Amino acid sequence: MADSGKLRSFLRRSSLLYRLVQAKRALAIAIPALLRGKRGARDHAAATLSLLTRSSRIIGRPMNVLIEPTNVCNLRCPVCETGAGLLGRPAGMMTLEQFKCIIDKVSEHTNTLMFYFMGEPFLNKDAYAMIRYAKDRGIPFVATSTNGDVVDPEKLVDSGIDEVSFQIGGMTQETHGTYRIGSDLARVLRNLRETVRLRDERHRPMAIYPGFILMKHNEHEVEIFRKAMAEMGADEAAVIDPLVRTVEQGEKMLPSDTTHWVYAPDAFHQGLLRPRAKPPNECPWICYTLTVHVNGDVVPCCRDTKGEEVVGNILRQDLEEIWNGDRLRAFRDRLHKDQSGIRICRLCSAYGPSPIR
Repeated sequence: MADSGKLRSFLRRSSLLYRLVQAKRALAIAIPALLRGKRGARDHAAATLSLLTRSSRIIGRPMNVLIEPTNVCNLRCPVCETGAGLLGRPAGMMTLEQFKCIIDKVSEHTNTLMFYFMGEPFLNKDAYAMIRYAKDRGIPFVATSTNGDVVDPEKLVDSGIDEVSFQIGGMTQETHGTYRIGSDLARVLRNLRETVRLRDERHRPMAIYPGFILMKHNEHEVEIFRKAMAEMGADEAAVIDPLVRTVEQGEKMLPSDTTHWVYAPDAFHQGLLRPRAKPPNECPWICYTLTVHVNGDVVPCCRDTKGEEVVGNILRQDLEEIWNGDRLRAFRDRLHKDQSGIRICRLCSAYGPSPIR
């Protein structure tokens, strides 16, 4: 019993220390943004108070919003629930009117819009108009991620988007197609090159960050990727640490350099998939971020790909009714008591406070 009491005391202390560290990081983000009058900065600072007190009611409103324009994809990437056919949600395309409805409800507080989730965003014919609408409503920073196959470079550059990541699976068709099943590398690189050219020609303040999904079968191509992206004139080329859902996938796909693993190597070699860092029943992300599925359903975070923890629907409800509603508050309370009991948290090392752009 004494050992159990010591453990509980340690966990309480570690939780407080974790929150203090995260709050210090959050204030380092919020204070300069407040001084510059950035949209969402006051909400960010207020949410940090809720983070510190472990309150299930968040004082600030979500300043970081993720919207899924579609959960349909043209590729069959085996780790992705969409690509593997395991998403378990009806396929859909958000309409422009639905998107406008959501933006009208959240934009007053939104600093950053992440325009993607469990699908290829540019399969939605209204994607470029959606980005433009978000920018016209004053959202400072809109970012997206794309597989690059179906992008229209001219429409993308003219949409007003602030940042785009082209996600590449290799530097030959063989390595690229091993994971990006159904993708044409030559077409992706052509679209990327044209996007860079048009961005530069039209002097758009748009960041283009190619991403290399690092895996066992392509790790020998990292330097080839970096050199090619530099020659193309893209911005910083990012090497992306891969995600897997099972040990079997990890054995097949994780690179030989374990520093690029988000999973604990010791546990993995014992046949267990665990995050490298496990937060002490804390998650700053749920204080700052709203995640919206294609049908308007709101879930706690981007780890809920299947909609297991739906807390409301932003197309049918007001923001406050969801953000501090019974279901999301109950989820926050559950997380603070036993995060390991929540399935969507089990492979997550947690995200820190949201940046302000």
